[in-house]
Amino acid sequence: MSEWVAAVLKLASSLCAVVAAGLFVLALRHGEGVAPPGATEAPDSSDEPVLIVEAGEPARDESAEKATQESRSEFQGAILSLESRPSGASAQVNGVDQGETPVSVGLDCVPGTPLVIEFTLRDFQKETHKTLCPMNAVVTVKARMRKDTGSRSGKR
Repeated sequence: MSEWVAAVLKLASSLCAVVAAGLFVLALRHGEGVAPPGATEAPDSSDEPVLIVEAGEPARDESAEKATQESRSEFQGAILSLESRPSGASAQVNGVDQGETPVSVGLDCVPGTPLVIEFTLRDFQKETHKTLCPMNAVVTVKARMRKDTGSRSGKR
């Protein structure tokens, strides 16, 4: 009997973790995350610098950093949250279409295996990001799309 109770409690705990992580991801996708003191909302104009403030770190200017960024959060399972500025870019993971950004993808991969993420949007340069399949984490990948100044343009 005690083994059955332990199994039920473990299942209930796992379900609570999945629901909590899902609510967290939904809040982030809708911009309802809680900003730390002193953080300001980033403007939509690509010419404006973006202020990034993460817990325990000083503010930094995103304009001096790479166009694609990644952050990780603890979670039981593996979820990839894909965002782009501007939104509406096509997202592919290892060549498989995942829809338009913003999009969250549940991953079925072995932790540590390589993932190649590509963002494409008409009149913008393609952005590619390589990462590893996470273990028990929500991985957020944000791509800042840059206008295509060459003769070829990205697909949508």
